[in-house]
Amino acid sequence: MRLALNLLAIVALAFASAAFAEEAPRPSLKGKFLVADPAMPDPRFAGTVIFMIAHSAEGAVGIVINRPAARRPLADVMRAFGQAPREGQGAAIELDLHWGGPVDGDYVLLLHSDEYKTASTTAMTPGVALSMPQEALGDIAAGRGPKRMLLALGYAGWSAGQLERELEMKSWAVIGAGAELLFDADAAGKWERAWKMRAQEL
Repeated sequence: MRLALNLLAIVALAFASAAFAEEAPRPSLKGKFLVADPAMPDPRFAGTVIFMIAHSAEGAVGIVINRPAARRPLADVMRAFGQAPREGQGAAIELDLHWGGPVDGDYVLLLHSDEYKTASTTAMTPGVALSMPQEALGDIAAGRGPKRMLLALGYAGWSAGQLERELEMKSWAVIGAGAELLFDADAAGKWERAWKMRAQEL
């Protein structure tokens, strides 16, 4: 499994120009959540909640946050990144890997609480940041990692205008739930919890 990520390429959309902010039909959804409508036509996204890490005129990128995929020893994940864990360091730690979306399933993204920072860390919204996993694994093994985190394989991506069309078709509801929903350990209950938070039309 190739666990690598050019973070700058993926989050470049997060740095939309001021011109886009003025011309866009809706504000950027970075830091917001998409909640799949119960009638979502795409089976890959049925029942999903997606945290948006980038959204501009060029397109959008998000991470599915309620599809746990596997549980792996930290040492195995470090080796997949070409790192050699110190003997005994983090030996008892296991990481939950999530299915982040259908795009580039070999890529790994680390969402985490924002008290932790590395050279690659990008702020998403209050309480949430995004970092390159390979820079954080050693700290996690040494007990200096983020207090809360979500490690995702792959991501969801939309080309220019695609997400806007899906929103017009009401395939998604948009909410601003924050870190508590993102890092909630009850993955199975996230969709129902998120769906109840949506603004309902009268």
